[in-house]
Amino acid sequence: MHPDLQAASDTHALHRALDASRGSTEPRQQEELLRQALASADGEYLPHLQGEWVEATRSQHRAAVVEGHLTLSLLHCAARECPLAALSLLRAADADPLIGEDHHQRLMVCLTMNRGKYAAIEHYCRYRHYLAEEVGDTPMQDTVDLAERLKADERPCDHGPYMLTGK
Repeated sequence: MHPDLQAASDTHALHRALDASRGSTEPRQQEELLRQALASADGEYLPHLQGEWVEATRSQHRAAVVEGHLTLSLLHCAARECPLAALSLLRAADADPLIGEDHHQRLMVCLTMNRGKYAAIEHYCRYRHYLAEEVGDTPMQDTVDLAERLKADERPCDHGPYMLTGK
């Protein structure tokens, strides 16, 4: 692809903004750069094309989008913007359900703090079903234990970066 065409692409804008956000030490600037990056990455990457090369590129694109949402969720959490942290985590999980079980645990905590324990348990049940049907696995014991703690009305976040220890 011609370098000028590539430089004008949404994918290039996504990676350029992600790189810039990694280099920034100012949280609000990082947030703005991540928002720009994610705005340029809406939708599936090259959905009309098939082939090995496009699958690899699509996977890299998805990983960049997930990284952006996860980083944004941490910034929102640190700023005590809990609803926005939960939204970013939901978007990361929608983009890739295999984002890592720790992120699903964080999402469960955020959902509990913002929408209540039923939203968190509903996410846990969907995640458990996904693992069973798509992966042939079960959640880690830490995730099961967290779900039980949430069911028992524990609120394991003190607005710090995902404080998962009980109080």
